[in-house]
Amino acid sequence: MGLLYKVTLFMTLASAVAMAEAVFRIPTLNRALLDQTEVGHQTFFAPTNSGKWESGRFGCSRSEGWKFHEGIDIKYTQRDARGEPTDPIFAAAEGTVCYVNSRAGLSNYGRYIVIGHTLEGLEIFTIYAHLSTIMDGVAPGRIVEAGARIATMGRSTNAGSIGRHRAHLHFEITLVINDDYHAWLQFRNPGQSNDHGAWNGRNFLGLDPEAIFREQQRQGADFSLRRFIRDQTTFFTVYVPKKDFPWLQRYVPLVRLNPDIKPDQITGHHVRFNGYGLPFQIQPVSREEPGNGKIVLMDVNDSMYRDCKCRRLIVKRSGNYQISSTTQELIDLLTFTGN
Repeated sequence: MGLLYKVTLFMTLASAVAMAEAVFRIPTLNRALLDQTEVGHQTFFAPTNSGKWESGRFGCSRSEGWKFHEGIDIKYTQRDARGEPTDPIFAAAEGTVCYVNSRAGLSNYGRYIVIGHTLEGLEIFTIYAHLSTIMDGVAPGRIVEAGARIATMGRSTNAGSIGRHRAHLHFEITLVINDDYHAWLQFRNPGQSNDHGAWNGRNFLGLDPEAIFREQQRQGADFSLRRFIRDQTTFFTVYVPKKDFPWLQRYVPLVRLNPDIKPDQITGHHVRFNGYGLPFQIQPVSREEPGNGKIVLMDVNDSMYRDCKCRRLIVKRSGNYQISSTTQELIDLLTFTGN
């Protein structure tokens, strides 16, 4: 490690101390992300077998942009004599433990923890995956303080184990789609196994942790998570012909109310999605949209189409944009009531 990088890292750590009141803390000892250099990126992100540090980032970061990565992979900083990672894992914010999976073979997350947080009126969740061990007492219902140790970094997964040279924490900042996920799954695919109830990875919609950490560093005390979410760039907008649905009830702060529309006049909602499928803004409407009670694609940000290909949310056929089966399924889960 060169002198320049040591100085840069020292300054970064000093900056991290100043961020003590940040909404989210980096959940390991690795702070190299915050120096915003190439060396810092290589030190912070654990790559896939491709060896490219970019593959540890959130988003369309894998398989030449065709594979989606739901979180970030934070590289180990210390190992024992056997080469196993020993980095402590900390709660990124104060919250309540919602779920603990201690059986590595039950998920590609391996051993993982889900912690729930209430921030600016929003229910937000953090996920800590591929753990080696989970601290005693970390169990559903346990309240943890920001920075409290909850686990030790590992290599666990349901596909054997991750190579020692790639040991990392898979970390997500996410929103839960529907508390009735299991009922939805059984309704759509009767008999399909689900070992994790609502805490199944398919029931999460993630935010980019790297972007959040950087905005916290840039804005300091002015950072607002609610504003960060509501200011996402719109990839596409759909009309959902429902007056009420679970996502709408759960994430009220994401609703942009129209004072000119009374509740009994609402016929449906315009839902704006970002490039990774997060419905970050919802607006009630009082007029019937074309579609005879069906979901209607209202608009697509053409400039984002190529860059947001990994989730295949929108497809283009005969020169026209259409909602993909992935998006149809997502909206179905967002609006599922279980009744």
